[in-house]
Amino acid sequence: MTPGRRHWGATTVSTLIALAVLTVGLLSLTASGHLSGSVADAAPSPDATARPRAPVAPVGSNPIQLRIDSMSPRVVTSTGPGELTVTGMLTNAGDQPVGDVEVRAQRSDRLRTDGDLRTALSGDAADDAITPSFTRLADELAPGQQVPIELTVPLRGTETASLALQRTGIYDLLINVNGVPAGGDQARLAGVHALLPVLGLPAVGGRAAETTPAEPAGAAQPVSVLYPIADQPRRLPTGPAEPVLLGDDQLGTDLAKGGRLDGLLDALEAGAPAGSPMHQAVCLAIDPDLLRTVSDMAGPNGYRVRGPNGAEVDGRGATAANTWLNRLRTDAAGRCVMALPYADADIVALSRAGLGDMTAYATRGGARIVADVLRTQVRTDATWPADGLLDERSLTDFARAGGRTVVLSADAVSSGKAARGATGGTVRLSAPGSTTVGLLTDPLVSLAASGPPSSEDRTLTSRLSSVTGSDPVNPTGSGGTLSDQNTIGAVAYRALGTASASTPLLVAPPHQWHTTGADAKELLGSIATLVTSGRLVAAPLGGAATEGAEPAGTAASLVYPLRAGAREVPTSVTTRLRDDRNATEQLRAAAVALPGVGSTPDQVFNPVTEGILRAGSAVWRGRGELSEAATKVITDRVRLLRSLVRVLEPPSPYALGDKEAPLPITLSNGLPVGMQVRVQLSDTPGLRIASMTPDPLPPIPPMGRLQVKANAQLNKSGTFSVEARLTTRNGVVLGTPSRLQLRSTVYGTVTLWLTGIAFVLLVVLAMRRIIRRIRGGNSEEDRRARTAPSEPTPAEPTPAEATPAEATPAEAVASARSMSGPATISTPISAVAEPGPQPGPPRGARIRGPVGPARSINPVARNNLLGYPNQPPRGSTPQGPVRGLPGNPAQNVPPPTGRPPRAQNQPPRSPAQGPVRSPMPPPPAGPARPRRVAPGANGQQDPNRQPNPNGRPPAPPAGENRATERPDTTGAAQAPDRPDTDQPAQQGGKPRARRNPEKTMPVHRTRQ
Repeated sequence: MTPGRRHWGATTVSTLIALAVLTVGLLSLTASGHLSGSVADAAPSPDATARPRAPVAPVGSNPIQLRIDSMSPRVVTSTGPGELTVTGMLTNAGDQPVGDVEVRAQRSDRLRTDGDLRTALSGDAADDAITPSFTRLADELAPGQQVPIELTVPLRGTETASLALQRTGIYDLLINVNGVPAGGDQARLAGVHALLPVLGLPAVGGRAAETTPAEPAGAAQPVSVLYPIADQPRRLPTGPAEPVLLGDDQLGTDLAKGGRLDGLLDALEAGAPAGSPMHQAVCLAIDPDLLRTVSDMAGPNGYRVRGPNGAEVDGRGATAANTWLNRLRTDAAGRCVMALPYADADIVALSRAGLGDMTAYATRGGARIVADVLRTQVRTDATWPADGLLDERSLTDFARAGGRTVVLSADAVSSGKAARGATGGTVRLSAPGSTTVGLLTDPLVSLAASGPPSSEDRTLTSRLSSVTGSDPVNPTGSGGTLSDQNTIGAVAYRALGTASASTPLLVAPPHQWHTTGADAKELLGSIATLVTSGRLVAAPLGGAATEGAEPAGTAASLVYPLRAGAREVPTSVTTRLRDDRNATEQLRAAAVALPGVGSTPDQVFNPVTEGILRAGSAVWRGRGELSEAATKVITDRVRLLRSLVRVLEPPSPYALGDKEAPLPITLSNGLPVGMQVRVQLSDTPGLRIASMTPDPLPPIPPMGRLQVKANAQLNKSGTFSVEARLTTRNGVVLGTPSRLQLRSTVYGTVTLWLTGIAFVLLVVLAMRRIIRRIRGGNSEEDRRARTAPSEPTPAEPTPAEATPAEATPAEAVASARSMSGPATISTPISAVAEPGPQPGPPRGARIRGPVGPARSINPVARNNLLGYPNQPPRGSTPQGPVRGLPGNPAQNVPPPTGRPPRAQNQPPRSPAQGPVRSPMPPPPAGPARPRRVAPGANGQQDPNRQPNPNGRPPAPPAGENRATERPDTTGAAQAPDRPDTDQPAQQGGKPRARRNPEKTMPVHRTRQ
C-alpha cells in the first residue's frame, strides 16, 4: 500500500470515529432534553422537585377526548366565587383500556409581557408553576366508555390543594388528565389550556378580598368592539324568479334556536343592550351575502337544499330565518353598522387578478345591500378586509370606489421606529387621489380570538401520536365552550397594562367567528366589567372618520406579510374568475330592460357577480379543493347563461335557389331579460351578406325568439356551412357560435361557362351534320336514285310464265350472272332440290362488294337493283299503289324474268362507281309474298326449284370453277369442296339434295 493510500485510510478512520462520538453526544443531549421535559411535566413548581414525574405516553396510544362543558368563573374578581369549577366529559375513543384515570387543574406564573402571552397562546408556556393534587375519575376507562368530569379547586390556598392565586394578572390555566395506558406508565392523556384573567382576589378561607391591581394604572383606555356576523358562503347561483338554492342546510340550523347565529344575537342583546355603555362601543360588522341569503330564505318562495347526490329538497329553516332577520333589524336600529366585503371576499387576491370592479362591488355594493335589508343607516365608506390586511393595489381599488375608512391590523402598517409594536390607533394611508383612514386592531387580541395560525383542530381532542406526549388543546375557534376564553384574557391583559389612554383598543374577532352564544356573552360581559371597573371606557368606532373631518393620525405605509400571500386564493382560481367576470359583463352589455316584460339586467347578472365573489372568498384560504369546487359552480353557471343566447341551428340545410335569396335566421334568448344583439356570419366563398332585415335588429324578447332575414348574395352552387354568432353593438362575441348548413342551386360562373361552351359545341356539331347531309344528298347518285321510277310489285307467276323444267342449274346461274350488274354479291346458297320452305340467310349476312365510298340510295331503287319486290303499304291490297310512288300500279307490272329494268333516263352504272352497298332489309311482316328465283339457262324460271323465302339470290350451279371466287373479306370461312355440297344431277339435270339443309356456304360471284 502506498503512503498516500495509508494517509487516506487513516483520515477516513479518524473521521468515522469523530462522527460516532458526535452522534452519541447528540443522542445524549436529546435524551437529556426529553428528560427535562418529562421532569417539567411531573414537577410543576421549584419547591416540588421531589414529586414523581409523569412520563410521556407511549407511541401509538389510543386517543382520549376531553370536552369542557363549563368553567366558572371565567374572570376572577373580588366579588366572584372563591372556587374554580370545571365540568365536562372524558371519552376513550380507542380500542384499549386506560387505567388510573385522574384529573387536575394547574397554572403557570403570571404572564408579564406580550411575548409571554403569545407563548401561552401557542401552547408552549410552562403551566406547571402550581400543580394541585389529582382527582381520581376512574380506575379503568374501557374502550368507548365515557366518564363525566366535575372538578372543583379553590382559587386561593396552599399550592397542593388550590391554585394559590396571590396577585391579579393573567395566568395560563391547564386542565390536565393523566392515566396509565395499556402496557405503559402514567402519562398525560389529554389537556385543555386557556387564559385565566384575575381582576381581583375573592375572599376564601378567612382571607379578605383584594382588588389591588398588579401594576399602577393610568387613565382608562377607550375600547370599541367589532361584532362580526358572517357565515361561510353556502348559496348556489339561481335566476331571478327561482327560489334560493343552498349547498346544505347548515345555515338553517345556525339560525334556529340554539344555533351559532342565534346565539350571537342572544349575546348582543344581553351584553350590549340599548342604553348601556356597551351599546355605543359595539359596531356590527355584517356579511352582505349572509343577509341577502337569509332575506331570500324568509321570502314567500322559501328555499331549496341540494343534497350530496344532487337531489333538491325543501329547506326547513324558512321560519327561523324570518325570526332571526327581524331580531337583527331590531338590534341594528340606532347602532353602528358596517359591512364586510361581500361573501368575505379576498379583495387582495381579486385586485392582484385585475378584478378592481369586483372589489368595488364587494365593498360599496355590499354596504348598500346591508342597508336595504336592515332598513337602517350603514357606513358605506368603510370596510374590514379579511385578517385586516391590504396591499397597495387593493387599497387603491378601494379608494377609487369611494372608500375612506379601512380596518387593518396594527401589524399590517408601518409608521416608523416610534410606532413599532403599536396596539391600535388611527393612521393615515396615502392612496392615489385620496387619503384613507386606517383603524388599527390590536394584533394580540386578534391572535387570541382567532387561535394559533397552524391550528386546524377545532375539537377538544387530544391524540397520543408522538413521543413528546399529548399536547394540550387550544379551544379558541372550536365553536364550543372556552372558545372566547383567550380573547377575554387578552382584553384583560390590555386593560391591566400600561397602555396610553390616547391609544384606543379595538377588539376585532375574526370574520368567521366560531363561538357559542354563551362565550360571546362572556366576552361582552367581561368588557363591560372592565368598563364598569374604570379600567376601560366605551367609545364609538372611528369617531373622527365618521364625521367626515380631515383624517388624523400618523402617516403610515402598508406592510403585507409573506405568510398572508401564501394563504391567498390561488392564482389559478382568480384567473378563471376573471374569465367568468368578462363573460358576464359581455352579457350585461347586451341586456336591455323592456318595460313591463322580464327582469332588469341587475336582477339577472348581479347574482352571477355575487357568485364570483363567493368563489373568491377568503374563507377558502388554505383550502384549495373547496376553492376549486366553488369556482367550478360559478363557471358552469356562466357557461349556461352564455349558451342561452344563440342562433338556432335548423334541423335541415337551408335551400337557396336564387342569386339574391333571403336567408332566414332564428335568434333565441333563454334569459329573462331582453338582449340587444347583432348577427355576424363568417366569410364563406360563394356567399356574401348584403344586409339584415330589419336593420337595426330589435331586442330579442325575454325567454323568446326573433326571426330575422339576411339578404344573401350567392355566386356558387353546392352545400356549404356558415358560422353564425351573436355580438354586442361593440362587437363583443356572445354565447357560442352556431353552424348553418346551406344548399345552393344557383349556377355559378364556372357552371355557366361550361354550359355555354357545351351549347355552342352542340350547335356546331348539329350544323356540321346538317351540312354534310345536305352535301351528300346533292350527289349525282342520290339525284338518280330519287328520280328513278319504282319497280312495280310482281304478281303471282302463271304456269305459262314459269321457268321451264328442263332448265339446268348452270343455265340458272348464267342467267343470274347476266342480271347481277357490276356489283359483286356474296350470299349463302341454299339447296333447292327438296320441296318446301328453305332456311333463310344467317343473321348478319349482307351484300358485299368492292371497297368504295358509301353512297345513299333510294330503298325502291335498291330493291330494283337487287331484284327484291317492293312491299305495298300496310293496309292496302297488293294491287293498290305503293305510297310515295304514284303512277306505278302493281297489276300492270309483269313479273321479273331476268335482270331488273333500269329506271328511265338512268345511264348504266360504270365499274368505276363501284358496287352498291346496302344492308339487308328486315324480313317483311304479314303473309308470305312471292320471291324471285334464279332464272334458268334460257332466262326462264326453273319450275322444280322452290323460291327462296328470304329473297336471296340462288346458289351457283354445280361445277363452277371455284378458283375464280373471291375470298370472303368478312372473315367468314370458305367452305371447301366436299361430297355433301350441292352437285348437279347425273341424269336429267336434277340437283342432288344436301345432307344438311341448314348449312350454307358463301359463294362469290363476279360478273364477267
